[in-house]
Amino acid sequence: MTEATPQTGGPGEPPEGVASGGAEVAAPSEMPPAAVTAGGGESAPTLPAEAGVEAAIGAWNNNMQITALWSINQDKNAWVAVSGIGWKKLANNSSSAIVALTMLSAHAREKGSIVNYRDESDGMIHEMYVW
Repeated sequence: MTEATPQTGGPGEPPEGVASGGAEVAAPSEMPPAAVTAGGGESAPTLPAEAGVEAAIGAWNNNMQITALWSINQDKNAWVAVSGIGWKKLANNSSSAIVALTMLSAHAREKGSIVNYRDESDGMIHEMYVW
């Protein structure tokens, strides 16, 4: 049995991304590492919102695969690893929504099924179809 190196980071963040080639990720610890930003520590670009107007952008990602799931003993905090994308948080707007999305994700992971999901401007998955 090999020993895992301790992982550090803030609570509520997923473990590091999936290795290239769709390889399995190491099992996350109770305290996952902080998210790594691309470009040498620079933050991701943001969409400027005009005075009092929020930008609402949704995008469908089709023909994807769920390679791992992650959760912690916190209210509505579940993540999935999407092949070629990385870790995505499941929508936490209601308990029934996150349970349904987690069940769909677990089924897709177990069966290796194709997944189509909708991303919103908050970076979370709000809708999912498993084929």
